[in-house]
Amino acid sequence: MDPVPQGSFIPKQSLAAASRGNSLGLFFLLALLIFIMSLVGAGAASAYTYVLNSQIAEKDVQLQKDEGAFNAGTIQDLVRLDQRLTQARTLLQKHVSPSALLFFLSTITLERVQLTSFEFNLASNGGATVSLNGVADSFSGVALQSDQFGASKVLKNVIFSGISVNESGKVTFSVNTTVDPTLILYSRNLQSATTEATPTP
Repeated sequence: MDPVPQGSFIPKQSLAAASRGNSLGLFFLLALLIFIMSLVGAGAASAYTYVLNSQIAEKDVQLQKDEGAFNAGTIQDLVRLDQRLTQARTLLQKHVSPSALLFFLSTITLERVQLTSFEFNLASNGGATVSLNGVADSFSGVALQSDQFGASKVLKNVIFSGISVNESGKVTFSVNTTVDPTLILYSRNLQSATTEATPTP
């Protein structure tokens, strides 16, 4: 008897089993790629760490060579010298020069006015209070001298008092004023003197 021909060529395996096999293969491939990337990343990190460690070791050796090139006693001497220079700079910045005030008074005192006494007191802010006594030929000379002192930018709160005529007919007066700190700072006057002493090309 002739065999009964097969009615269908469609495989008997279910579609669900086929799709499950494809998803398992895709998941395995993805996991394999992640694993390979992890190995590559770990290798790169290890290589970078090795490079950094070798660079640190080289710098350490170079630093030790540089330290050995200097004498410890010389370094201590240089440190002490730097501290002394810093202290000297601080003292120089705070040092005052009353001679600058005397020179300034000589430039603004009128020819017919004579200053007979000078009292200088250093203030806490670096400025100074000054008390002066003087003699002038007339009241107009005292007035002009008062205008000269009042027009100055470095003399503050100028007060003329005790104006009277003495036995010889001269007009005596007293002056109390405060001096701006910038006028009597030694560093400022030193800088001005250096600038004036520098020859012009």
